[in-house]
Amino acid sequence: MFMRGLFLAAVAAVGIAAPGAGAEDIKSGAGMPVLRTANDRVSMWMDGRKKNADEWTLDPSARPDVLETTAATVTFASECDTLTVSPKVWESVDLVIVTAKGDSAFARVTRQSANPFEEPSPAMRKIAPSGLLSREQAEFDIRALVYSLSEIHPDIYSMCDQEAFHRAVNKAIRELPDSVSIPRLYLAAAPLVAMIGDGHTNLGFPFNDVFTEELPRRPYTVDITGDGRMVCSGSVDGRIPEGSEILAVNGMSRDSILNSMLPYVAGERRHFRLARLAGVYSGLDYLLYPADSYTVEFRAPGKKKTETVSYQPVTWAELNERLPRKEESKRPPYSYTVNEKDNVAIMDFNSFSDQERMGHFADSMFRDLRERNIGNLIIDLRQNGGGNSNVGDTLLRYISPIPFDQFDKSLVRVTPLSARMRRNANITPGLYFFEADTADYINPRSPEEGHYAGRVYLLTSNYTFSSAASFSWTFKEAGCGTVVGEETGGMNVAYGDILSYRMPVSRLRASVSFKRFWQFRANENDIHGTLPDVAVPSSAALDEALRLARKRR
Repeated sequence: MFMRGLFLAAVAAVGIAAPGAGAEDIKSGAGMPVLRTANDRVSMWMDGRKKNADEWTLDPSARPDVLETTAATVTFASECDTLTVSPKVWESVDLVIVTAKGDSAFARVTRQSANPFEEPSPAMRKIAPSGLLSREQAEFDIRALVYSLSEIHPDIYSMCDQEAFHRAVNKAIRELPDSVSIPRLYLAAAPLVAMIGDGHTNLGFPFNDVFTEELPRRPYTVDITGDGRMVCSGSVDGRIPEGSEILAVNGMSRDSILNSMLPYVAGERRHFRLARLAGVYSGLDYLLYPADSYTVEFRAPGKKKTETVSYQPVTWAELNERLPRKEESKRPPYSYTVNEKDNVAIMDFNSFSDQERMGHFADSMFRDLRERNIGNLIIDLRQNGGGNSNVGDTLLRYISPIPFDQFDKSLVRVTPLSARMRRNANITPGLYFFEADTADYINPRSPEEGHYAGRVYLLTSNYTFSSAASFSWTFKEAGCGTVVGEETGGMNVAYGDILSYRMPVSRLRASVSFKRFWQFRANENDIHGTLPDVAVPSSAALDEALRLARKRR
C-alpha cells in the first residue's frame, strides 16, 4: 500500500493481470516501463506537485501494489532516473522499479475520476444481464442526479425547502430495494426533481422500459384538466362515451388517484401539473395501480346519473383496433380561418416554431385581414406548450401598441459541468445577469408596415406554458387586447432554457433549466401566470371570445 516516501521491499514476481499487461508480463516485467534507483527511496509528483507527505511502503502481498490517484500524470524520481506515466481516467499503467542490487518491485497506477458523478467508473456503469441495477448503482444514480441538478440549475431551493429536499433524497435512497428496475428508480427520483417546482426541470418517464406491445394495459385513455377533472378521450368498443367524466377506478376516487400521481409531475402551479399529468398518466397508472381488471365509474356528457363499466386489460394492438376511429390530421404550428359574417378571424397557434415561417405567415394573414376588413382576431394558445420565443416577437410586432421585450431581465448560471454540456469550453463559469435597455425594446410595426388595427383576443389555458406563457404575459402587459380563459401554466418569473441530462447508470433523461427569466415588466415579488381579463374554463374560452367579438361589432 502507498504511504509516505517509497520504501522498496524486494518481492517475488507476482502473477496478476493488469490492463495492458498479462500475468506472464508481470512475472517478467516484460514490456513494462522501468524505473531504476540506487537506493530504497523514490519520490513522487502528482500533476507536477511533489507529494512530500505521502510515503509508499510496497506491500508484497498486494500483488501488485496499487496507487489510486486522480492525477493525470504521476512522476516517480530516484537519484539516477525518472519515470512519468499518464493513464487515462479509469485505466491503469503497470511499472517495474529495479534497485541497484537487482531486486524488482511491481506497481500499478490507476487513475480515478476527479468527479465520479461526471465520469463514473466502467464497473459502476455496467448493468447486469437482467437489466436490474444494484442498490449501490441506484443510489449512485440518485446522488449523481442531485449533484447535477445543483450544478446546472440557477437555484434548486428557490421553490422548495432545502432541508425537506435532502430529507426526501435520503428517504428515497433508504427505501431502495437490493435490486432496482429502471421504472422503480424513476419512482424514487422523479418526486425529487418535481420538488424543485420548475416546469422546465423534469425527469422523463421511461415508457420504453415499462410498455411493450404485448403488455396488457388500461383499456381507456384520459385527458386531465387544470381543475382536476379526468375526462375519457377514448375507450375500447366505446363503452365509456368520449367526454365522460371518470369519477373512480377500482373503487379509488379520481381525486385520490390524481393526488397520488402529482408528486411525480414537475411544475410551478397545481393547475399546470394537473394539465401536464395526462402525458404520463398511463405509465404512472400501470406502476402505481397495476390491475387484472378495471371497474370504472363515470358520468356521461349531459347526464346526472353515474354509470359503471368493467374491463379486462388489453394489448397495444387490441387497444388501437378497438378504440373508436378518429380522423387524425397533423396540426400545423399555426393557421387561421375567417368568418366574414361575424367579422372575426381565428388563429390556431399550436407551437412556437420556425421564425422565418411565422414571418411569412403573419405577413400573409394580416394582409388578408386588412383587405377583407376583418375587425376581430382571436389567437388560440390553449394547447400551446411553447417553443422559440422569437416566433412570438414576430407576431407581437403586428399587434402590440408599444415597444416590448418578452424577457427584459435574465440570469444565466454557468458551471464547468453546464459549459461542457453546452459544448462550449470557452464560457467562463459564473452567474451572469442581463437587463434590457428600453432603448433596445422591439418596436411594433407602423400602420404602413401592416400593424393590425382591429381588436385582438387571446385564449389561454392552464397548459399554456414556456414561450406561449411569455407571449401571453407580454400580450397583456403591453395592452395588445383581451385575455380570455384560464391562468397560464407558465409564470411571469420562471426558469427556462434547458440542458438534457442523463443519469449515468440508468440513462433516465432529465431536462434541467440553466437560466431564470423575468418577463416583460414582471415583479419578482408577485409571481403568477398570465391572469385572464375574462376568466372562463378553457373549453368555453372560444365561445366567450366569439360572444365578445359579436357584441362589439
